[in-house]
Amino acid sequence: MSRQVKPGSKPYRAQLRDRLAALGFPEEAIPAKVAENLIVECGVPPRTAWRLASELSLDVAAHQYNAVTGDPRAGMRGTRIWEYEQWPDRGVRPTVAALRVLAQVYGTSWKSLLGLRDLEQLPAKDLAEYHAEAEPVAAQPPEPVASPPARAVALVETRPEEEIGAGALDDAILLTKTNVDDAQLDDLWADLDFLGGAYTRTAPQSILGQLAVIEERASALLKGRQRPKQAQDLLLIGAKSTAMMAWIAGDLGRYRLSRELNSAAWLYTQYADDFLARRWVRTSQARVAFWAGNGVESAKLAADGLNYHVGGRLTDAPLILAEARGWSSVQAEPQVLDAIARWTTIENPDLGAGGDDAFFNITKDRRHYMAGTSLLSVGQASAALREFTTAREAYEKLSLEHRWEAMDPMIRIDTGRAHLRLDDLDGAAAQVEPVLATDVGKQPDMVRAMLKILAAELAGPRWRSAATARNLAEAVLDAHASARP
Repeated sequence: MSRQVKPGSKPYRAQLRDRLAALGFPEEAIPAKVAENLIVECGVPPRTAWRLASELSLDVAAHQYNAVTGDPRAGMRGTRIWEYEQWPDRGVRPTVAALRVLAQVYGTSWKSLLGLRDLEQLPAKDLAEYHAEAEPVAAQPPEPVASPPARAVALVETRPEEEIGAGALDDAILLTKTNVDDAQLDDLWADLDFLGGAYTRTAPQSILGQLAVIEERASALLKGRQRPKQAQDLLLIGAKSTAMMAWIAGDLGRYRLSRELNSAAWLYTQYADDFLARRWVRTSQARVAFWAGNGVESAKLAADGLNYHVGGRLTDAPLILAEARGWSSVQAEPQVLDAIARWTTIENPDLGAGGDDAFFNITKDRRHYMAGTSLLSVGQASAALREFTTAREAYEKLSLEHRWEAMDPMIRIDTGRAHLRLDDLDGAAAQVEPVLATDVGKQPDMVRAMLKILAAELAGPRWRSAATARNLAEAVLDAHASARP
């Protein structure tokens, strides 16, 4: 290849096509050569290789599959084709009938979609059918169709009638085989719930490591075979654990890792096909994006999360407030005030974070703090100060085990900033000085970020001539510098 690209990737395939065309291969012969290269040189399994050689996504391949059968409403989905591609290590074994249709979609023979390891796991009757066709003729890829043709029956006419559906019972029995039991799943969920509750009072690095163990256990189990409900549970455990890891990695300032973990979490949710899981991930993504400096992206992620309706299992408040906070980063006052108004109409003062989603259902002090920071960023200092006061009162009413320790310095710092906006330097100093007397280095990355913002505001034109402001700014900068990881 002329430049280094990942073997099997789309750029790799594009370069391979160019090389084959330069060697004089006709266009219709190129997909087969690409598939051959992917299998031999890149180690890509045959069914995946032929789909990639045809440049089809899973969903597009499923759509064309349904078109070939003559019924676009047929049940083939991209996730099922993905499961076919994972077999025999995991996933679902494709039937010969399914392979014949896929072969037409990809423009090859169904035998080309099976490798040696596949053949070793085929039922005897399928292996016999494989050997019975000594000289398979490659099928041509279907032409795009604007409307479905009459339902085709040619696919089954070549098979003896007694063979139709002969393997259905064997296929169904496979669904009863599993490498996981309910006790294992209950343990994994219990561990997740425990770590979600322990997060507020335990070193984040420790929680991150324990969550990684849960994700690894779920991932390892998914490589085997489970009943469908068990597989979905494992996917949900993978989604929640990686979303929580992303959240905590953000607390540690490891935003690149956070983004990667959230991408993994979103992939889990796509296969779990669960709205609550999508809310978990969008909540984490919005939070990480904001603290990484991408406020507008954060607002859009939060707004998208609200599209996944889950009843009372996860309140809308965290996502609405994340949307407001995201827009506040660009001083988009109308959007901020609209979001705060929506939150106010649903805010339940008695709502506490609890149950299975205590990690994502944030407590009252954190809700009012988020509202306050959003209002402060768009010049609503008096309204922000009221929210910070409520946040402080709610924080102090919490039992020690439910307090997130970072909230104390964060409320104090932003309350101090609100006092500055209201020309109350003494009030700001009274709020901030207790923070400076603590070990800021133990606090999450966002505490250090807020100290930096406070120092910049104290050094601004309004307070530059005030000795108290200069001394306070110097002390804040010293605390910020000492807290650098």
